[in-house]
Amino acid sequence: MRKYYIMMLISSLYIAFAMLSSCDKDDMRPDDMKRDFAEAAVMHTEAMEVCLEAIRKADTNDPATLLKIVEETATRYVVQNPELSQYQNLGENALKEEIKRLYAFRKMVKDPTYKGEYTYNDFLLYTVHGHVEDLSEAQYNLLLTVNDIMFSNNTADEIVPMLTQILDVDCLTLPEEERYVLYAVTTIGIETVNYWSENMYDWIEAITDGDPDKMAHMSKWFNWGSVAGSDIAGAIGGAIGGAITGSFAGGIGAGPGALAGGIGGAIGVSVTDASMQVIDHFF
Repeated sequence: MRKYYIMMLISSLYIAFAMLSSCDKDDMRPDDMKRDFAEAAVMHTEAMEVCLEAIRKADTNDPATLLKIVEETATRYVVQNPELSQYQNLGENALKEEIKRLYAFRKMVKDPTYKGEYTYNDFLLYTVHGHVEDLSEAQYNLLLTVNDIMFSNNTADEIVPMLTQILDVDCLTLPEEERYVLYAVTTIGIETVNYWSENMYDWIEAITDGDPDKMAHMSKWFNWGSVAGSDIAGAIGGAIGGAITGSFAGGIGAGPGALAGGIGGAIGVSVTDASMQVIDHFF
């Protein structure tokens, strides 16, 4: 009898272990793609460094030329990146579409006759509002929370844990198919907040060619939060567009489409916003 109970105990422990292992596998299932988004978001920082080097080598103070250089450099980075090549140009298309959206938004709010609710730095909020029909209520509310976080006047060290909370905890309350946009937003958001908080001065120095008079008061007007917020806006637009396109593209699927679109959109908008801020101030 004692042998029987021992065998039953061993059997019960084995079943419990198997169930726990199954849960762990479910949490890390490959189709969830959380890790894929986190790894791909690193491309944002790589692309920013490539664009920064292109600006340093450009030797021009012409605003139109400068914007063209950063757009062409960002596009080339996305097109030639082997990790994005399999996604049928979704990354490139998202990059170009999101740059156009940012241009159109800035033109709208700078028009003297504009009477709307948005300001120059509200591209992220404008994007969330504009995609309300494409989002579930839970997604929409989380994206509004991200917007509040980005413009809370907190430091990068305070913002990153808030975005990490959404990535690691709040995202998991969503159905799997609704997580992709939030994964794109939070992983890219973490990367971009860290990058721009550390590299703001390098960009302004490169664009102004190190002019001490122009750089003297840069911290008073350059809004790295706006650049980071615009990155996230590009990730939203690109991820939604990529997910929709990916759903109809053979072999891609919504998740990989959202990943490629989110990365492309964020990269394009990031370099464009940074350049436009400096150009709008100095030229």
